[in-house]
Amino acid sequence: MEQTAAAPASLNGAADSSEITVHFAGGLVGCADWEHFDVVTDAELAPLYLINCQDDPSIGFIGADPTVFKPDFCLQLSPEDEEQLDYPEFGDLLVLAIITPASSLGSASEPTTSATINLLGPLVINLRRGIGRQVIQSEYTAHHSVGG
Repeated sequence: MEQTAAAPASLNGAADSSEITVHFAGGLVGCADWEHFDVVTDAELAPLYLINCQDDPSIGFIGADPTVFKPDFCLQLSPEDEEQLDYPEFGDLLVLAIITPASSLGSASEPTTSATINLLGPLVINLRRGIGRQVIQSEYTAHHSVGG
């Protein structure tokens, strides 16, 4: 399945704020123990989403529809990805890429001046089933500048 990513305005049909609990079987890449997340959106946060780990409450991410920062982003799902996501219809998918704020990047010797978004490993969520999968997109980078 090849589709241009698109995030719905809300997670559950609510206009202002919504939340969904998502299970990522096997966790995220490099973090197998992090399987259960709450994904929260709010009109005041748009276009951002809060992604909070239930398994380790000290872990949380900021996510966004990747097309906000890379309009030509195109999600590729393998047959295995589709199976793990329970063969979703495209309209049932929420695609989020994790944002790394500028203050979290770089080092004293190599400071970074802009935030980045991870297009290499977006989170793909089947909203109907409450299941998700981190899907590697090898044609993209993990450090795409949110400034362009």
